[in-house]
Parts: sequence; structure tokens; C-alpha cells
Amino acid sequence: MADLATAIAATRVSDGKLALFWLGGAGFVFRTAAGRTVAIDPYLSDSLDHYYSWKRLPLSPIALPARALQADLVLATHAHEDHLDPETIPDLVAAGQALIAGPGMCTSAMRAWGVPEERMAEINRGERRTLAGFDVAAVLAHHVSPAGAQTPDAVGFVVDLDGIIVYHTGDTLYHPDLQAVRARRPHVLLVCINGQYGNMNPEEAARLTSEIEPAVVIPMHWGLVAENTAEPGAFVRALAATGSRARPVVMLPGDTFISSFAAS
Repeated sequence: MADLATAIAATRVSDGKLALFWLGGAGFVFRTAAGRTVAIDPYLSDSLDHYYSWKRLPLSPIALPARALQADLVLATHAHEDHLDPETIPDLVAAGQALIAGPGMCTSAMRAWGVPEERMAEINRGERRTLAGFDVAAVLAHHVSPAGAQTPDAVGFVVDLDGIIVYHTGDTLYHPDLQAVRARRPHVLLVCINGQYGNMNPEEAARLTSEIEPAVVIPMHWGLVAENTAEPGAFVRALAATGSRARPVVMLPGDTFISSFAAS
């Protein structure tokens, strides 16, 4: 775990492969065949404890110092602290050249933190843009805040990583309109399963997986804090009950997963 930043930088994958590193929560880092690094929703601090007294579980220690993560692109699905972390993003900006992108709620927050305009990009629901050389689409997410208020510009992301399509749902309730991503034929689905605060539960996440039918599905948004977690085994069992052909992969924070895909 302590050497995760070194492991990410040293990872080499061949064409048709993608390396995924789970940071815990909804946070992932990807290493492409071209040797480029993308992160989505990296939560690398204890902001939840500082704001809400929600302490990290022993399962999910801080994976790496934010200043050690050298990324080309960082995507934030929405501005809640465990997705756009006010104690992670400024350090990422200070330590490297990553472009930080997300919907308007995220760019507004980053401006307040002093992030330079040239280091951020806005991408809102329904938009598809090239960011740091990657094809990124911001797609529908139905999400509510811990207080129960709607988060109208929360998004999921569909990202083309050297021909491998990754769909990160962000935080979202189940909705039939999420099935639209199936048309992009994602190889990897990263799906929230925590079932609280406006997110799918394991059974709903399994239903969405069966409707999208990725090659690989990784359950996320569990195991970070006791107040907001779920049992990944429940997702695996629910997925099996649907008859889905998607391969479930249960990761632990700090784990690496490398798999081959038929790149588009």
C-alpha cells in the first residue's frame, strides 16, 4: 500500500490490456497501454472525518499521498468530499500537471480553492469531450446528497482508455435511462453498491450490470466508512441470480487488477 504510487508509475501493460488500481470508495486509477494515468474520484485524505466525523475503516487506509499521484487526467463525478476531495485536489494540482475535470459544481468548488483555470475543465451531463487526449463522456447520474437534496449535475463517466471503454457510474440511484451506456459497449463497469444516500443497492447494481453486460464489473463505494458501506458478496450473489455473463471482480483498497479486453 505504501508503495502504490511507485507501483502505478512502474506498471506497464500491453495493447488490449488495462491496469486498474482501487483507492477505496469510488476512487480508481487506470494505467493504459500508452503508459498514461487517469484517476476518477480519488479520495486520498480524511475529509469525511474532518467534515462529518466519518472515520475510515481499517480496510481502507489512505492508499497513497495525493502529492505522489502523477496523473494525466483526474475526473470528478460530483463535488461531495469523497469524490472531489478538498484535501486531495489542491495537492494533485501542486504536485503534477494533471487536468482536473468535472461538472460545473466541481469547477466552481475548485475555483474557490484557487485551482488555476488552465488546470481544470468543465464537462456536464450529456457532453462528450477530448480531455488530456482521452475521449470522455459525462452521462446521467441520479444522486442525492447526505442531507437528501438532489445533486442535479452529478454525472457518471464513460472513458475510452486506449480503446478500452470504462463506465464509472458515479453516485446514482437505479434508473432505466442508465441503460443508454450499453450502446458504448463498455468493457469495464465500476458500479456503486452502498444503497444509501442516493445510490444503488447490490440488487439494483446487479440489475444494471445485467442490462449493460460489460466484460468485467467491479463493485465500488463500500468499505470506506462504517456509516456508508455494503457487502460486495451480496452484489456477486445478486449478479449470479440475473444470469449475467459479466465477470465480477471484488477488489480491496490498494489492489491492482490487470485484464485483457478486445479493444474497440
